[in-house]
Amino acid sequence: MSIIVLEQIRQELLDCRAVSSNREFCEGWLAKDESYLRVLRFHGLAPSADALGTCASKLGYYAYHLRHSDKPEHLDWVERFLRLRGICFDTIERQGKSKWMTPTRMGL
Repeated sequence: MSIIVLEQIRQELLDCRAVSSNREFCEGWLAKDESYLRVLRFHGLAPSADALGTCASKLGYYAYHLRHSDKPEHLDWVERFLRLRGICFDTIERQGKSKWMTPTRMGL
């Protein structure tokens, strides 16, 4: 999957002010170096399952804790974070299938 998934997630987190920079997103939400997205873009690489899984985990963590907030915008964030978490997991699933779902690996 292309880098577009991570760029979409980063943009939504910027929009709701959960992050303030690309650096904060890469380091805090992906547990990667601040240049991670630039490197992916430059080399035309897909995001790693590790980065996607870390991001999904953090999105789930905050969705769980914000669910109990009295602020209406936090409830909106819960829905957004859970949707983004699902996108991370769907991307991991597609990446996995693309590796094993070949005629050779399926014994066809």
